Amino acid sequence: MSAKFTAPELNPRTVAVDRPVPSAFIDETEKFIAVIEDGTRSRPLPDYIRKHKSELDEMIATHGGVLFRGFAVETPAQFRDVVTGFGREQLPYLERAAARTEVVSGVFTSTEFSSSSWIELHHEMSFAQRIPERIFFYADTLAETGGETPVADEYLATARISPAILKAFSERDVLYTRNFRSEIDMDWRSAFQTDDRADVEAYCRTNDISFEWLGEDHLRTRQRQKAFALEPGTDRTLFCNHAHIFHRAALNPALLAALVDAYGEDLPRNVQFGDGSPIPDEMILEIRGIYEDCLRIFPWGHRDVMILNNVRCLHGRAPFTGRRTTLVSMTNLISRRV
Repeated sequence: MSAKFTAPELNPRTVAVDRPVPSAFIDETEKFIAVIEDGTRSRPLPDYIRKHKSELDEMIATHGGVLFRGFAVETPAQFRDVVTGFGREQLPYLERAAARTEVVSGVFTSTEFSSSSWIELHHEMSFAQRIPERIFFYADTLAETGGETPVADEYLATARISPAILKAFSERDVLYTRNFRSEIDMDWRSAFQTDDRADVEAYCRTNDISFEWLGEDHLRTRQRQKAFALEPGTDRTLFCNHAHIFHRAALNPALLAALVDAYGEDLPRNVQFGDGSPIPDEMILEIRGIYEDCLRIFPWGHRDVMILNNVRCLHGRAPFTGRRTTLVSMTNLISRRV
């Protein structure tokens, strides 16, 4: 991902907020992701959420998410109180695609990945059979430079993907193949948070994932999934998958060559159409280009909290310098219903 986009200005009005009324939007034109800023700088956010839960639920449904700025959220435990204040089931992090650390129950560090690289826009766990309905972010420690959490609106992206690509993915689904090895990417113990093969096998059977043990430290899984999901509350059909992340065309050519040299076609991650036929590179490159065009970025404020509808909203991470700690939590596993 390049940085050729133009970041929109985010200039919310700083007022004492008694009721949840947006003071700005991350994308003003589309009214995408409402911003609520409290001028008192002392109002506890968990209390505010419990008091205005129904109004905030409606705002998230309408605008895709909410960014809270200027509220009192001073610890990971208070961030967890924000998450649980909506009364939805807080989720563990299983079938992981990246290293994370659990800070307090149900609250994790964001993807622990090279600070010099972009983390591509994606819907959280959109390779899975069921996906989180909402994802929550907390800016605990700001990077010296960079480290933003870019977002994009899947309403815009799905509308821009060519009908031929949408038709192909709709009719043929996607097939994800993952090779869990100890020496590269994720090992199976970290991904499934267990040392017991029986736990992994039970999880796979429950979630319609085929599995094959190829050694003590090598597990291969395959799962066929729909490439779309219905947005809760609207039943809009939205593109929602990890094809643009897991596909060979997403890799740097030098890295791809090195992986092929080491593992042949048995790459750590791969994706095909559901029938096992290849997804053409040009389809993946079109999707990635559209997501980049739809990207919106804003600077984190210390202790900002952002809540996203995970089916409508994509998120990523910009490169950064210095120390950065953004915490993450998720609620409610939902089925795709397509």
